[in-house]
Amino acid sequence: MKPAKTSLSVVLLFMAIFAGYSQKGYEDGSKYGHGKDSIQCMRNYSLFSEYYKQKNYNDALPYWRDAFHDCPVVSKNVYTRGANMYKFYIIQAHNKNDLELKYKLVDTLMQIYDQRIKWYPRDKGKVLGYKASDILHYKTKEMECIKKAYEFSSESMALLRTKSPKSVINTYMQTTLMLFENNELNDSEVVNNYARTMALLKKQIENKPEDEELDILKESISSSFANSGAASCESLIQLFTPQFKENPGDVDILKKITYWLNNTGCNESDLYLDATIALNKIEPSATLAYHIAQLYVKRKSYQSAVSLYKQAIEQEPEQLIKSRYLVELGYIIQSEYNDLPQAKKLAKQAIKADPNSGRPYLLLGNIYAGVKDFGEDELAHKAVYWVAVDQYKKAKQLDKELTSIANDRIMAYSKYFPDTEMVFFFGFKVGDSFKLGGWINETTIVRTK
Repeated sequence: MKPAKTSLSVVLLFMAIFAGYSQKGYEDGSKYGHGKDSIQCMRNYSLFSEYYKQKNYNDALPYWRDAFHDCPVVSKNVYTRGANMYKFYIIQAHNKNDLELKYKLVDTLMQIYDQRIKWYPRDKGKVLGYKASDILHYKTKEMECIKKAYEFSSESMALLRTKSPKSVINTYMQTTLMLFENNELNDSEVVNNYARTMALLKKQIENKPEDEELDILKESISSSFANSGAASCESLIQLFTPQFKENPGDVDILKKITYWLNNTGCNESDLYLDATIALNKIEPSATLAYHIAQLYVKRKSYQSAVSLYKQAIEQEPEQLIKSRYLVELGYIIQSEYNDLPQAKKLAKQAIKADPNSGRPYLLLGNIYAGVKDFGEDELAHKAVYWVAVDQYKKAKQLDKELTSIANDRIMAYSKYFPDTEMVFFFGFKVGDSFKLGGWINETTIVRTK
C-alpha cells in the first residue's frame, strides 16, 4: 500500500517544528538532523504517521525506526504511537505462543519508554507508570520483571503523588503482595506500602468524591491486603503506634486503627484498647462503650468495665439490647463484688426492659441461691432456695434455650429445701404461701425436699 502524498502544508509544518526545536537549543537541532538529514527525518516521520493512521504497522515500522533513532524529539508521537504499535505486535506474538519473540518485543517497548523519559523528562512519572503496568501485564510470571514493575510503580507514585493513575496504584500493591508471597518483602514492608497507598487514595477520593472507581479500587486493595497474611499484629502495631501518638484525636486515624486491629485478631493489644477509648471519648456510643467494657472484662479490669457498662446502658435506645447489658453487668456485680442487692436491682431493670427474656430470671436465681444465712431463722435460710428455684422455672418458661441449664440448677438447689419436720416446726405445711422479706422481698410457696 502506498502512503498518501505528503502535502505542502505538512512539509511546512514539520519544517516549522524542526526550526522550533533548533531555537530551543536541542544541540543546534542535531537530534533531528541538519540540512538533507532534517528533510529525511521529516519524511520518515511523515511516512510513519501516514501508515500508522492506516493501521498498516508493517509498512510504518521501518520509518518509525528511522525516526526513533534519528529524530528523538521530532514529536512525542514517536513514543506514544510506537508503544501502541509494539503492544500490537506483543499481542500477536502472545496469541501465537511465541514467547521468545514476545519478550524481545517487550524489551523494545521498555526501550521506547526509556528514550521518551530521556528526551521528555517531565513525563517521567507517567512513563514509569506505563513501564510498570506493561511489564507486569506482559511478563507477570518472571520474578525479576515483578521486581521492576514494583520499583517503576513506586517511583512513579513518588513523582506523580495525587495524580497517580489508578492502574499504577493497583500495580504497586499487586507487585507488593506478589513479592511478599515469594518472600521478597517482609510483612512490615507490606504494611507500610499499604499505608502509603491508602493515604494516597484517601487524598484522591477527597479531591474527586464523584469517582466511584477510586472507592472500588480502595476496597479491592484493602481486601487483598487483609487476606495476604501480611497484616500481623506485630506489623500493624508497629505501623499504627506512631500514627496514634502523633494524632490521638484524629477520628479517621482512630477508626482505621480500630478497624484493622479488630479485623485481624489484634483486639487484645494495648494500642487497640487505647484507640477505642480515645474514639469513644470523641464519638461516644452505647455500642462502643459496651465493646470497651468487654475488653476490660477480658483483662479482669472490672472497675473500668462497670463504668463502661453503665455508659452503654444509659446510651442504648433499644430496650432488648439494654436488657442484655443489664444482665451482664448484674453478673459482674454478683460474682466480682458480691453486691447481691445491687445485682438484684440490675436484674429487675433488665426484666422491665425486656419482660420476655428468661436471662434476667436466671441471674436472679443465681443471686438468691448465693445468699448465705438470710433472715432471722433456719427456715428463712432454706427459703432462699425456694425463691431461687422459682426464678429458674420462670427462666425456662420464657426461654426454651435455657431449659437445660435451668433444670440442672433446679435439681441442684432443690436438695437444700427444708424437710417436712422443719416446715411443721415453724407452723407451715406444703403449699402454704411464704413471704421472704428484706432486700429479697419475694413471696413463694412452701416445699420440702
